[in-house]
Formats: sequence, structure tokens, C-alpha cells
Amino acid sequence: MNAVTIVRGDTDAGPNAFGGCYEDPLDADSIGDIAVTTSRRGLTRLALVAAETGARFQREGLGHDPMAWMLAPRTLFGGGIAVEACLERKHCLRAVLLHGLSLGFDAPAQAIDALLADGSGDDGEDHWAGGAQGRSWEVPRSSRRLRLYSAIIVMARGGELLNAFHASVAPSAAVVRERIRARLGSAAAAQAEIRIGVDPDCPMTLGMVPPAILETLIRDGRRRRWSIAAGIDITVEQRLPS
Repeated sequence: MNAVTIVRGDTDAGPNAFGGCYEDPLDADSIGDIAVTTSRRGLTRLALVAAETGARFQREGLGHDPMAWMLAPRTLFGGGIAVEACLERKHCLRAVLLHGLSLGFDAPAQAIDALLADGSGDDGEDHWAGGAQGRSWEVPRSSRRLRLYSAIIVMARGGELLNAFHASVAPSAAVVRERIRARLGSAAAAQAEIRIGVDPDCPMTLGMVPPAILETLIRDGRRRRWSIAAGIDITVEQRLPS
């Protein structure tokens, strides 16, 4: 049986640093292969994480191998690797959020769990500093309360004028800015004017957002508990020649 043999390294070395000896998936099965018992749901979770990892690396133009990330020991999984850990629901959710919000290549599980939780807390300083590898994470004393945020982006780039509206439910404005960065780029994220709720009198919002959606956002903006509508995530773009 052939195997992929990798020199062990520091778990924080990067997305392509991983250790151990892993079976070559293109080889034929062997009697010595280690059996893993799981469910169809577990396999679906693993497929979801693999798809999210590959999609993010392609979307952001990262020069890293998604397979290497899947086989690398991560703090996010308590030192485990994604292909084993993400069979479990909690690790699957952590990995999907890490890549969905572009929060670097690894993070403490507590920081990701705090973003997933709908707990009480004030809206003071952001409790994490996500992004490129090497940035620090601060575990909050209590998880943040989910709120509806909206953002307006107006900028010229590459011979075109970009007008964009974004609205989503998040624990902080920093999370919203990371979502915008992942979809529209760093320049758009820096330009974004983010606010709590939706301004129904903003001419740009009125011109870009369909009335039915705008009415729903304004009505739902009065919710006290956003956990029941945490899936709201809307981006509307207009691109015109400049």
C-alpha cells in the first residue's frame, strides 16, 4: 500500500503544513486499511466541509492546497484533522464558519463557538480579530447577541462603478465586514458603511433592494432574538462602467 508521508511540523505552521502518514486515496483498498465507522450524515458533513474549503481557497485566490488543510492538525479541532473531526456536527459547524467568514486557517474552538452561539452580551469592542493567519484571537467573556446589520458600498475599481447593499444577521459589525471582504474584496470591505438595522430612508437602499425584501428587513429589524432568523444574508450588487 502506498501512502502519503508528510514530515511532522508545528500545527500553526500554515494551511499546507500537516503531519503523519495518510493512505493514498488513488490506491486500491488494502486489508491493512483502518476502518472508520460513521453515518451517512457524518459523510455529508465531511463533504460539506471539503466543498467549503475548496470554494473559499478558489474564491480568495489562495495559493494553498485544500486537501492539505483537510489533513493538517488544527487547534480548531483540538489538534485533530478535518477528515476525522468533521464527521461530528460541532466540528463541521466550526469549519464551515471559519471558511465562510474567512477567519484565517485556524482558530481556537472557543472563539468560533462564541460566534455560533446566540448569547447575551453588550456590543462593545469586537471580541475577535479574524483574517490572515497569525492574528490574535480573544475569547469573549460572553457570546455576543445576534443583530441585523446592513452596509452600503460605493466605489470605483477596474473601470467600473460598484454599488452594493448587504444585510445579514451577525454577532458584531466585524463579522459583517469579513463577509463583505470574502465576497467583494478587501477594498469593498474597507469602504463599507455598516450600521445596525436598515435605514428605510436611504436613497441607495430604496433603489437597490426590492420592496418586499426591504419591508421584511425593516420589520424583522425589530426582533429581540435573532436566533430564529439567523439565516438572513442578502447582497445586492450593481456594476456600471465608470
